[in-house]
Amino acid sequence: VNAIRADVQRQIAEPLTAARSIAANSYVQAWESQGLPDEGMAHWKAYASSLKQTERAASVFWISQATGQYLTEAGLNRTLTDKDQWFTSFMASGKPYSLDVARDNGSGGYMLFINVRAQTPDGKLGAAGLGLAINELARAIGSYKIAGSGFAFLVRADGSVMIHADAALADGRHFLKDLPGLTEATARGLLGGQAFSHATIEAPGGARYVASSFIPELNAYVIAEVPQQELLGPVNRAVQIATGLATVVGGAFALLVILLVSRAIAGPVRRAAVLLSEIADGHGDLTRRMDVETDDEVGQLATAFNRFVSSLSELVQQVRVSSDSIATGSSEISSGNADLSQRTEEQASNLQQTAASMEQLTATVKQNAENARTAAQLSAGASEVAARGGAVVGQVVKTMEEITASSRQIGDIISVIDGIAFQTNILALNAAVEAARAGEQGRGFAVVAAEVRALAQRSAGAAKEIKTLIEQSVEKVGHGAAQVSEAGQTMDDILRQVSRVNDLVGEISSASSEQSQGIGQVGDAVTQLDQVTQQNAALVEQSAAAAESLKHQAARLAQLMSVFHVDEAVAA
Repeated sequence: VNAIRADVQRQIAEPLTAARSIAANSYVQAWESQGLPDEGMAHWKAYASSLKQTERAASVFWISQATGQYLTEAGLNRTLTDKDQWFTSFMASGKPYSLDVARDNGSGGYMLFINVRAQTPDGKLGAAGLGLAINELARAIGSYKIAGSGFAFLVRADGSVMIHADAALADGRHFLKDLPGLTEATARGLLGGQAFSHATIEAPGGARYVASSFIPELNAYVIAEVPQQELLGPVNRAVQIATGLATVVGGAFALLVILLVSRAIAGPVRRAAVLLSEIADGHGDLTRRMDVETDDEVGQLATAFNRFVSSLSELVQQVRVSSDSIATGSSEISSGNADLSQRTEEQASNLQQTAASMEQLTATVKQNAENARTAAQLSAGASEVAARGGAVVGQVVKTMEEITASSRQIGDIISVIDGIAFQTNILALNAAVEAARAGEQGRGFAVVAAEVRALAQRSAGAAKEIKTLIEQSVEKVGHGAAQVSEAGQTMDDILRQVSRVNDLVGEISSASSEQSQGIGQVGDAVTQLDQVTQQNAALVEQSAAAAESLKHQAARLAQLMSVFHVDEAVAA
């Protein structure tokens, strides 16, 4: 029974370690702390799928108490409801882990679920674990044969049958007390939590020997059942031989022989039971041996026991050496992964800074390109305004030329007026001479002639002043026309320069746009490299967590193996 229990514990030790590594994984814990965002789902699925393949599990899962999400290697399986009381009970129990056999909702078959309690640094709780097909464990337990027809099966702590060769009994409704020959009192004695317990029952086929051994990891019992006749057959044959001798030799001698035979038979069996009990109870002394005193079945039992203990001692020593090697290797791997994780984190930090700088540079270049486009628009507007200014200056030059022409015409008219005034003055002078000749009759006419002459002189003076002003105006208009013409040429030069500036600004705008696109592509590449580096960092953290878990498990294995005492010759 103890051997079967040890084999069952061995089969569940590896997946239990894997479930613990999930619960301690720093990446999964960080993802849980963030509220399980969709961005991390791909990493979880890749990690869980890889672990499922490595452990040959039926499923790998993570259950979040905060969100109620039940995640498997395929992604979100479902959200917990009030019907999932097992999860609430497990989290409330405070147990570090539990192993339960239950029906899978997907396949409908029975599965062994390994649940490990997980807690993030910020206090969030969850459960991690694996689901294993129970068929392999059932076949392994069903393959055990004790004596001739003895068999073994598993029973839960409440007495319900968990794994049995008869699959109909493993439905959760059949209990140990209901099996043939067993009573409630007998079942209660076998299920008392002891490392070893036994009882004899009366079954339809005869008396049977039933033994049990508690498996704490499964919270279940290994039950072995074997016909008493098969187990005690050699002893009964020895007793029959002793009885025959007693009949021939005599009653007294027969009693002596029976006593000696009984002691010879019972003594080695008792010693073997004591030694096995010491090893099973945790003393771990594998240096003890039984004395081989005869060549009969009892001697063969002692020889087989010694060979078994010797093989077990060699196996324990090999496990010790292997555990030490694993501890050393896992320590080196853990140290290397820690260094690699630190360098990867530094690289990821540098890439994040580079990505941030590229984003700032991209924003600056985009702003420059936008400013260049704005400058191009303003330059185009300035060019248009300069063109309109040139046109206006041209119109002013033309107007000034027209004013100059009009001034010349006015000058000509003033010259005509001056000529008329001069002729009028001559005529008035002649009239005055003629009036003087006329004497008294021409005096009135002389007065008129004098007035006409004075008027002509004033007209001539005014005409001269107007002519002077016109000439000055013409001169100033000429200067103004020259300046306006020069301004027109300057406006043409400005227009050409503005056009050139507009072309340069357009080229700068195009170059800035191309530069912005190029920097954007570089930024995308840096961002992708940053994402890849972060993924690598997450994988390195997972590897470091696995190595650290392996290191602890190796130390635990070495601690467990140190309990056993082996022969020095074997150790050498």
